[in-house]
Amino acid sequence: MLSSLPDELIETVFNEFDVPSLLRCLQVCKLFHAIISQSMHLLYKIELFGSHMVNGRHSGLDIANRSRLLGSYNRVWREMQWAGCKEVPMQGDVIWDVVGGILTHALFGDHSISFVQLPCSIKGIPEKQWTVHLGVNIRDFCFDVVQDLLVCIEVIDEEICKIHFFTLSTGTPHTLACTPTITHQVQRMPTWTDPRFIIQVCGPRVVILFQDGAYCASSVGDFVAWNWRTGEREMFIRCVELRSFSMLTGDLILAVTVPTPREPSLDVLSISECRRDLAATPNCSPLQFADIPCICRFQLPRVRRDDVDIFIRSEPSPLALPSPSLRVPFSASQGDCLYVVTLRTDTTVVLMALRSTFLAHTTSCSDENVPANPSQVVPWQDWGLASTRILRLDPSDCWVRYTHDTKFIFPTSKNTAYLYDFNPYAVRRHRLPSKSPDGAQDSSMWTPLEFESLVRAELSPFLEVVITRLPGSVTHVDLQKLARIHSIPLPLETSLWPMLAEDHIVVAVVNYWEDEGDDAFRYLYM
Repeated sequence: MLSSLPDELIETVFNEFDVPSLLRCLQVCKLFHAIISQSMHLLYKIELFGSHMVNGRHSGLDIANRSRLLGSYNRVWREMQWAGCKEVPMQGDVIWDVVGGILTHALFGDHSISFVQLPCSIKGIPEKQWTVHLGVNIRDFCFDVVQDLLVCIEVIDEEICKIHFFTLSTGTPHTLACTPTITHQVQRMPTWTDPRFIIQVCGPRVVILFQDGAYCASSVGDFVAWNWRTGEREMFIRCVELRSFSMLTGDLILAVTVPTPREPSLDVLSISECRRDLAATPNCSPLQFADIPCICRFQLPRVRRDDVDIFIRSEPSPLALPSPSLRVPFSASQGDCLYVVTLRTDTTVVLMALRSTFLAHTTSCSDENVPANPSQVVPWQDWGLASTRILRLDPSDCWVRYTHDTKFIFPTSKNTAYLYDFNPYAVRRHRLPSKSPDGAQDSSMWTPLEFESLVRAELSPFLEVVITRLPGSVTHVDLQKLARIHSIPLPLETSLWPMLAEDHIVVAVVNYWEDEGDDAFRYLYM
């Protein structure tokens, strides 16, 4: 019966399938295989999925040109053949960030922030530089490109923190914010030094963890979420158990906690649930750790010491999108992302896991619905072995943009780095020679990771031997060679800290031995 239908009609039906179903259809019969393999649209859809990309809604390019550009884009990452290298000077003690393809930096205590939109010729993104003057002493900041939002923190007397909402493009107060400034008073302890902050913007929410600048396991921290548009405080937790966090969805948070000594975990919290419980407290006083409505708890291996410092990073934000004005042909998918957890004592390891792992174990719930089972605990042995990869690495606690999408980069020496990718479809592709949609042969430099990683207790923060098996690939990146090709050599006497953006490798070139060193950001572009 199917053979009597026009091929165009069958192709239209296939277009409604998700990619895993399409791949299965390829193996059903010769007819299905021929229709799919001869359809530029379906092949492009499959290649987007395997590249962990989504189609750009605002681009005017046709499928053939998008497919050609995607092939070129993937070859850059597979072969490390970058089009160029540029330098951005970095002066003094700077605050910096790399988000949404934009590199930003500002001097501590300065009133202005400089921005560089990193170029990408494949996507048609031009380089653009601008500076905004804000009129406040900047202690830390975060921004969201699509919302044109710049969030700045100003510290007054080490206890009063002012959170300002500006437009990213002009530095003026943001017109969508009900109030341009929100004030928060931290509970400053006698031992506190200058506070440090972890800030994330996710849609209408700004989430900030206020901590002691000199880390101490017994330090009390404030964990607060606001709706920056309405000014409403939706979450307020004050406790010592919560160490770090990263957004999991627009409402769910993946928080690093130590509920009992030497037993760290990753807790999934709901801002909506905390908002309900906060409203029920007298005078909206802060919630204590025991009062937090934890949806799901992922246990980590037990550690040997009480003073373990634990930090989690992921990028981009679950709701991040490219600016519509850029009209990119494709961009990173929001479907999955790598979460990198650093555990540091006298030795350091990193644990890597994908967002899909946590969401698969988390009770399904919408932003406003009460979860059916708010106390689910997932033992380490039930999720950690197959769904994580732990390596003995020590990433920087300053140049923390070492992960983006499903990739992670780590310097191995002064001029080289290892780049890891945990996209499961890229792992399969790296096992065999492959061709891009335009038919060109790819000369991949990637190697699949060994089947399992074993971390011994005496060489890690853990109490026992830990084995993990999350599949991944790795490639070696010679930063000095890449920079020299483009006539920008990297000085041997400096420290290099590579970081990742969606389309770039950004290298912080830091001279720690000179009062007036030749510090800079250098980035590779395609």
